[in-house]
Amino acid sequence: MQSLEGQDLVERRLEELREHDRNFPDRRHPLTSLIEAIVWCEKVHAEALTLEASAKARRPMADVMRDEDRLGTGELERARAAVPDLESGLRLARAAGSREVAFDSRDPKQDAVAGALISTLVSSRLASVRTEELGDEAYCYYVTVDWPALDAFAARIGLQPVADMLS
Repeated sequence: MQSLEGQDLVERRLEELREHDRNFPDRRHPLTSLIEAIVWCEKVHAEALTLEASAKARRPMADVMRDEDRLGTGELERARAAVPDLESGLRLARAAGSREVAFDSRDPKQDAVAGALISTLVSSRLASVRTEELGDEAYCYYVTVDWPALDAFAARIGLQPVADMLS
């Protein structure tokens, strides 16, 4: 469970996303809105902190802020582009229930789906992955989605459970 401080931080990040995109959350595209929120709250924030920390002392803050804005816009565009692969992966994971789903990196489609799930959900602690080496730089990724955590995050931004988004 998140601390109150952690909950406040997520709320501030979601408010920033609403300011960045006045149409957020888009109830016509709830899965896209959920993915945008995950990426904004986790990835964009972490990368912005890295950008600020690595900025030279003499660099104008306006330049840093402009770079942060570009970074956020770019991450949201990549997140939107990954939605079809994420949707495919979530459908497979929903069918598996609480069991893990295997993705073989030798199959380009499976590799893309695994990559989208890992870069979005696993990196945000909304899923877990274990990896089995198959040889010749090939891997099998076993992904398990944390459905209660993912649904709780969706509810936090006023969206229905993910199973309803997928039906």
